Parts: sequence; C-alpha cells; structure tokens
Amino acid sequence: MRSQEGDESLKKKESIISLQVRDPSREAVWKSELKILLRSLKGDGSFRVSSFRDEPSDFVLIDAAHPSWRDWARDFDREGKSLVLGVEESDFLPSGSDLELVDDVLVHPFRAAEVMSVLRHHFKKIETEQVMEESLAALKDLQEANTAVERILMEKTPKRFTGLKGIRVMSKHLSGMKPGGDYFDVFESEKKDFANFLLVDSSSYGVSAALLGVLLSSSAKLSGSQPVSPFQWIRTIHEELKATLGEEGHFSIFLGRLNRRDFSLHYQLYGSIEVFLVNREGMSTALEKNGDPIDSRFDAGSEGEKVVVLQPKDRLVLLSDGFVAGSGGRSRLTGLFKEKLEQDPFSLVTELAFQIKSQLSPGETFPGEDCSAIVIDIEGRVLRLAPTG
Repeated sequence: MRSQEGDESLKKKESIISLQVRDPSREAVWKSELKILLRSLKGDGSFRVSSFRDEPSDFVLIDAAHPSWRDWARDFDREGKSLVLGVEESDFLPSGSDLELVDDVLVHPFRAAEVMSVLRHHFKKIETEQVMEESLAALKDLQEANTAVERILMEKTPKRFTGLKGIRVMSKHLSGMKPGGDYFDVFESEKKDFANFLLVDSSSYGVSAALLGVLLSSSAKLSGSQPVSPFQWIRTIHEELKATLGEEGHFSIFLGRLNRRDFSLHYQLYGSIEVFLVNREGMSTALEKNGDPIDSRFDAGSEGEKVVVLQPKDRLVLLSDGFVAGSGGRSRLTGLFKEKLEQDPFSLVTELAFQIKSQLSPGETFPGEDCSAIVIDIEGRVLRLAPTG
C-alpha cells in the first residue's frame, strides 16, 4: 500500500531506525523491507535503517524471537526513545506483561500503514516529551523570576513599618503565577499629621509597570505639606494611565488617608481589593466600595470620598483578592480576624500566609496570583480630638 500524500510527521530531520534482531540473515530481510516501505512513504532520505550495535538511536525495533529480548527491554532507557517489538505473523501475539516492556508492536511482513502509524506515534511521543521539558524549564524560569520579584518587593516594602506614631503596621506579600501584580505602601505626610495607606492590584505586567511609575512619581504629592485628597489622586492616576489600560487593562485600588488629629480615615476603594474594619470586640465590617475596577472607561464623577472614624484598638485589614479567595472568602476571614484579635498583627499576616501555602500542591512554590495584606492597629492610648468631617 503506497501513501499518495505521505505524512508530514515523517518528514523530519534524518532519523535512524536501529534493529536488534536475532541473526544477521533475519536482520538483512527486515532492513531491506523497511527501506522499501520508507521510500514508499515519501520519507526517502529522511530515514536510515541500521543495526543497533552499529548505530543506536531513539527508535529501536527489537525482534521478539531474540532469546533475551525481555531482559534487554527491561534495561532499555525509554525516556525520549521508542522501543517497538517486531513479531512474525505466524507467531502468537505478545502477552500483556510483554506489551508493558515496549511502546508498540509491528508485525512482519511489515505493512506501510502500520509502519506509518508506529512512526507517527514515535514522533508524537518525542514532541510531547520535548514540550513537557520546555514547559518545566519555563516554569522554573518563571519561579526564579517570581522569587527575585518577591525579594525586591520585600526589600522595598518591609514586613513591619516602624516609626508610625499611634499605629502599628504589618504587611505580607506572596508572589503569584498570574500576570499582573500587587503593590502596597505606607507613608506619612511631611508634618506627620496624615498617614497614607495604598494597595493596588493590576491586571497585567504592563499595567503594573506603568502604574508603579505613576505611583512613584506622584507619591511626593500625597506626602507634601499641601495634601491631595484620595479622590483627586486616583482621578489623576487614571488620566495618566488611560492610554496604557487599553480595552482590557484594569486595576483595583485602595487609597486611605488617616487624619491623626481625629483618626478619621478618608478613602477610595475600587475593584476586588477588600478592606475590613475589626473593632475591639472582634466584629468585622467590610468597608463600602466606590465602584468596580478602574479601566479606560472609568468616570470619577463628582467627589464621593468615603469616611470612617477609627477608635482606639480598632484594626484595619487590607487584602488583595489573592488573599481573599485563597483564605476562604469573607465568612472565613471574619472568623480568622476574631481568633487573632488579641494577638500582634504579625500573627494575623502569618496565619493568612499559612492559609495560602497550605493549599499548594507538592512541588508548587507560588500561589495562582499575588497575595498582599496590610494590617493596621490603632493603639489603645491614642489622643483623639473631635472629628473634622
């Protein structure tokens, strides 16, 4: 049977079929027949048929009549190779245990369709193994890159923010596999009368990089002597990023400005980020959001800043969606907040990280997406004046 169109999988770079046959006369017959069939498959010049002892290759045809073929097959390393058993048409078919020792079977006299099928399976196997190797190598590179990113981020944003009068702040970040990224920061105004809290979750690396550039260049305005409101600042960010966001890009953001005079928190909250206020009794309330994630079509509208007045021993917990989903959602989190109420913020961020890492499969290093948390405790003896509104 002659193939009219040939087979693209057979038109590879030159391949060698190595024969491990019982005796020289039988080997000569097999070699002659295979050469004729391969030419009929339009693979002429793409294959060479040789004895295994002279030219080992990744495709080996071993004779079932060879007295020690089973021992030979058990010792044969099949990774990246195919071992095919050749049997005579008049012989019994191999047993199930014999078939486990090989990748395929060819019946002699050889037929073009069967040879084509076996060779196609061989090339598919090799391609699949190569893809797996490349995927594992790419995954390793990505993990190493994420490790570097996480290390850089932790250097820029340490776990504990010190020197903040009247508040204690602890943060935690876990780098994830999903494109995009989180960024968080805590910084004070020049006169120390305001503390600013920022958490951002971007949809892509491009948006994340552009957003980080805008944040770094404009953070001085937030900490300056003439404070900019969260509403004004977010509106400015959107204007600068509108072109970068395009049709699909977006980001979630929380920007809170804590007035140390009366401990009122003026904030803007958009998208998937969650912020919880936990009072001294352990009751949790999710702060109201201003809207959906910010994209190119975002309309700031009129100023609609949210305000909440914090009390001594209140706790604020800022979480990106990686921590929210990975920790079991709002219901599970509120229970966790109550369990850790009397403990240092470090205990809470450590427990949140454990919730994520405990769900990773063996061998996994990173969660599906970035997980960022900031825990802010208002000290019990802070001096507060009347709210300024």
